[in-house]
This record gives sequence, C-alpha cells and structure tokens, in this order.
Amino acid sequence: MKADFARTLAAEILAVQEFVALLKEEKEVLSGSRLEALDRIVAEKSRLAGKLEAIGKQRQAWLLHAGIEEKNDAIEQWLASLGDPRLLQGWKKLHALAQEAKALNELNGQCITLLAHNNQQLLDTLTGRAGKGIFYGPDGRTSGTGSFRIVDAV
Repeated sequence: MKADFARTLAAEILAVQEFVALLKEEKEVLSGSRLEALDRIVAEKSRLAGKLEAIGKQRQAWLLHAGIEEKNDAIEQWLASLGDPRLLQGWKKLHALAQEAKALNELNGQCITLLAHNNQQLLDTLTGRAGKGIFYGPDGRTSGTGSFRIVDAV
C-alpha cells in the first residue's frame, strides 16, 4: 500500500510541476503580448486539470482506504508514521507546489482582468464612448468628417 501511495504522490507532484510550468508560461504570454499562444495554453491547462483531478481522486481513495481524514495535519501525521521520510517530504513538496500554482493562477487572472479593462478602454476611446478621442463608426468612418473613411486614404 505504501508503495502504491508513493507512486500516486509522485505522479501528482509531476503533474502539478507541469501545471506550474504552464502557468509561468501563461504569465509570460500575458505580459508579453504573445496572445496567440493562449489557445494552446488554455487547452493544455484543461488537459492537465483533468489529469490532476484523476490523480487527486486516487489520492483520496488511498486516504479513505487508510482511514485518514483529508486534512493536512492528519495526512502529515499518517505519512510520518509510515517510517519513510520521503513520503512526508513528497507531501510537503506537493503542498508547496499547489500553493505556488494557486498564486500564479490568481496573478494570471489579475493580468487577464487588466488586459480586458485596457482593451475595453481602447474600444471606448476609438468608438467615442469615452467622450474623447477619435470616433470610428462600424463602417470605419470618423464622426464629423463627412464621407471620409480610413480605407479611402490608403
């Protein structure tokens, strides 16, 4: 049983490490305006989330089978009692990685919110909803210029 739990824990650590690396890549993409890479990242995040969910269910099953309450303190006590310090170290590593993933995900969410806000401000300015700036209508014409269109000048 201990060896099976160790394999499940190792698989979960690897999957969370992969997820953290992807979140770091997403952060770089969001801050560097390489937004074309987001489709791939979102698809990969979805795949990894499914993988993490499946591994998490395996871990929950092991804990249930061992009669361990799914609380960090109870898990740490149980792992310490097994006599293999690598298991407790692995659990602590998994916990730290999960915290890192959570923080990165929150930061990326804030970046997305900021990008959406900035894009909305730009659209409002260009369409005249902001009360200032150049006003472009749906036909590409600027307001107050008669029949002039940007495409006519090109």
